[in-house]
Amino acid sequence: MVEFGKADLTSCDKEPIHIPGSIQPHGCLFSCDRDNFMLRRVSANAAAMLGLEQMLPGDLLSDHLSRSAVHEIRNALTNSLSLKRPAYLFGIEITPGNIFDLSVHIVGQEVVVECEAEGASEISRQSIGQLRLMLDRIRNLSDQQKLCDVVVRLLRGVLQYDRIMIYRFDPDWSGKVIAEARSPLLESFLGQHFPSGDIPAQARHLYRRALIRTIGDVAYTPVPLLELPSSEPLDMSFAQLRSVSPIHCEYLANMGVGASMSISLIVDGSLWGMIACHNYSPRVLTLAERAVAKMLGEFVSLRIVVILRTNRLLITRRTHALIDNFLRDAVSMTDMPSYLRSRIADLFPLVPCDGLGLWINGQWTSYQEAPTTLQVAEKLVDTISSVAGGHIWHTSHFSGDFEWAKCLLPNVAGVMVIPISAQPGDYLFLFRKEIVQTLNWGGDPNKTYKTGPNGPRLTPRTSFAIWKEQVRDHCYPWTADDVEAATQLRSALIEVMGAYHQQQLQERAEADIRQRMLNEELSHRVKNILAVVQSLMGRPVPHGRSMENHFSILKARITALARAHDQVVRADGGGLLRPLLEAELEPYRLEASTITLKGPEIWLTGRGLSVIALVIHELATNAAKYGSLSCREGRLEVAWRFDDAEQNWVLTWKETGGPPVTRPDGKGFGSVLIQRAIPHELNGRATWDFRTEGLFIRFDLPKRHAVLVTQEDNLMPDVMVQSEARSTDDDLRMASVLIVEDQLLIAMDIEHALMEYGVKDVRTVSSVYEGQQALQKDMPDIALLDLNLGDETSVKIAQALRAQGVPFLFATGYADGSMIPAEFKDVPVVRKPYAVHNVIREMKKLLNSLPNNNQEAE
Repeated sequence: MVEFGKADLTSCDKEPIHIPGSIQPHGCLFSCDRDNFMLRRVSANAAAMLGLEQMLPGDLLSDHLSRSAVHEIRNALTNSLSLKRPAYLFGIEITPGNIFDLSVHIVGQEVVVECEAEGASEISRQSIGQLRLMLDRIRNLSDQQKLCDVVVRLLRGVLQYDRIMIYRFDPDWSGKVIAEARSPLLESFLGQHFPSGDIPAQARHLYRRALIRTIGDVAYTPVPLLELPSSEPLDMSFAQLRSVSPIHCEYLANMGVGASMSISLIVDGSLWGMIACHNYSPRVLTLAERAVAKMLGEFVSLRIVVILRTNRLLITRRTHALIDNFLRDAVSMTDMPSYLRSRIADLFPLVPCDGLGLWINGQWTSYQEAPTTLQVAEKLVDTISSVAGGHIWHTSHFSGDFEWAKCLLPNVAGVMVIPISAQPGDYLFLFRKEIVQTLNWGGDPNKTYKTGPNGPRLTPRTSFAIWKEQVRDHCYPWTADDVEAATQLRSALIEVMGAYHQQQLQERAEADIRQRMLNEELSHRVKNILAVVQSLMGRPVPHGRSMENHFSILKARITALARAHDQVVRADGGGLLRPLLEAELEPYRLEASTITLKGPEIWLTGRGLSVIALVIHELATNAAKYGSLSCREGRLEVAWRFDDAEQNWVLTWKETGGPPVTRPDGKGFGSVLIQRAIPHELNGRATWDFRTEGLFIRFDLPKRHAVLVTQEDNLMPDVMVQSEARSTDDDLRMASVLIVEDQLLIAMDIEHALMEYGVKDVRTVSSVYEGQQALQKDMPDIALLDLNLGDETSVKIAQALRAQGVPFLFATGYADGSMIPAEFKDVPVVRKPYAVHNVIREMKKLLNSLPNNNQEAE
């Protein structure tokens, strides 16, 4: 309790209105123990109203009431316990000749009974009939405002109050009159706002528990309760006759109201609003009439729930349709942030707003009325991160919450923030502009302190004249429907962004695996190639062969290894099987009959060519180390054919004449690759047979990976060969050649080869600077340019040669040509390590294609 004499601006909020200790005088109340029905409390007017000489605490209820009345009260108590609300009894003869309507409920271990004068049976029947008609009138209404307008008119027609209003609470517990039916003589309260202090917190809590509260006469004199000594105050929250706060009575008297009734409207367990009934003279409703009003209020609450749910369902469907349209192409996007930024305008209709901002990965994208500078965006994100975190957050008064936000007015007065990733950091901002509003308050909403008739406290205001307030720096409030749409959008975007981040993680993991596999394969292949080179170099020179001839043969075999490797790298477009086999196996051909290839010309797909190349390379390497290609007597036969029965291509690898074959104990990388590559990559089969005479393997390749090549398909290579054969040799021998190569041994190798061919004038430089100096001194007839010169490229030299009309070739170790600039895509390219005959052939073709040479030929 608030100590009398000390002003407390919260005293109204602390008033214990649920334990007033008194009742209104139009009825009486008594309570008794639940077990033995001994009276514990009796209102001072109970004996007189019930026609008894006396009725005191400590008496047994059966000493004063008839046996049938006690029996009815016991039955009502059972119903109250099961329904968890007061039970009503109508027309009960309490004492001989005294008939009352009763309300029965339980508080703790006390049975509370309230008695009121019996309502006329005709009025009761009429009320029930009117209730049915009212329910029929509002049953199918689907518009909230129309529902409220119809309800106040129906209730005023039935209950005959001077004014009936529906009062809806705002989020700050202030309220607004949204529907009204009144006597024509009264001023209208429709549209007026009332401050939260008019209905303090403990009153709202009580209204949520007890759905109806009546005051028959504002000027009534409370009737005290007589209690057993040391009794705890009785909780009268559900009592029909509960005495109300004198402050509230003073408030109503200041409004000129003589009687009132309020019916709570509960939506989703919360106090949504109230039906407020005012009469300007005393008016007491019967228990039956109040029961009808209460049931109507419960039905209205259900209708409001249905309307809100229906509207929310419509919004959900609309939002889902918009989200589905927005995210239609998102699944195929590999860069989701860029997709969201490019489609930000499509998010605009989802939640009514004036502007959008998207913050993803530290980048800001704005649309319409939204901050555009990165500095403001960073400030927004820092601010929001501290209050929103991973939840939707909104405010209609952003500058009131954060002082710095005043600089954003009037374009940004309200903000809603939607986190769009599982971890806080990525946000969608919705902005609303300032809306200047004039609110009509039912009197000054500001509380003032003065001494009233009940002591020093906050007294109810005495003036209810319209008090206008201009509200600035606010936006149109965000509604529950806005938050629902934002929630659905957030769920969709978090799912998409989560899938995107998961895809990124998966792709990164797959890339790591591919890189590791590539490194492992590269290491394995390099080791194999080095082992082959070492094996080739380590073989003794055959009797009768000169060192020079032997060196040329070794060089040719190493060049063949390079060509085979180049074919594997460039296998994306597909290629012929036979040239692949020849390129891979040529380095191991010790005699003309060492290797035999049998089969038609077939074209392999890029994937098939790459896999077959890897498998053949591994088989050849193993054969050179351990099998038939490791000795001069060994033989290898590779054959391929189409199996009509199986409808697939069959490739066989047959070794004979080599060392004895045994199944290997372990499984190295090469063995695993041979066994699993074709089954795993091409959905084929691999069958091994370790025969006595040598290894035999059969590969079954699905026919979709290979195509038979007809004779017409081979005409173009023949024409190219014939064309090359017509070129002359004199042009190259008489030409001056410039070689740009930063590797000395390679430069000496090609220089020596050209001079051996008969070229008299060969110059070699190792850098761009030296090349430019050479061009200034003497322009060559033709040049061979190594594209990659360590930290620089030979592009500048190429540009200078092209400006002078000098033909040139590029040399590169990159098989895909990705290093060559677009302006030189027409320039011939030779692969490193050099095949001398390829270099000479390309140079002859270039010189032969010059205009002067063509004229001489004519």
